[in-house]
Formats: sequence, C-alpha cells, structure tokens
Amino acid sequence: MVDGLPSSASWQDLKDHMRRAGDVCFSDVYREGGATVGVVDYTNYDDMKYAIRKLDDTEFRNAFSRAYIRV
Repeated sequence: MVDGLPSSASWQDLKDHMRRAGDVCFSDVYREGGATVGVVDYTNYDDMKYAIRKLDDTEFRNAFSRAYIRV
C-alpha cells in the first residue's frame, strides 16, 4: 500500500517509481474521498521488503506534480 500520492498519479507513474526496488508485476491507483492511494505487487518477497525500507518517504514525481509518499 502506498499513501500520499498526488491526485494526478497513474498506475504507470507508480509502477515506474516503485521499480527502483525491484520487478513490479502489478500496480494500481485508487482515489477515495480526498486521498489517492496505490497498490503494488512485486514478483518476489525480498523486493517488496527492500521497497518498504528504501522507498518509504521518498519523493514521487510525475509530469504534473510531486509528493512524498509512504510505503
């Protein structure tokens, strides 16, 4: 689960950002109320654990905005 995404974030943007930690097999973005959250699935457990350690509180950017995300 990824919190703090900007409202302009797409599943492709999220997948590109999260690939820094490993091979992403699935990503999606949901808009609920005023929040935008994402779901990411990695092909292996070690990549997921690495993403939690290395990508938490990192700057997420796309063509329209940027935000610090929580993984």
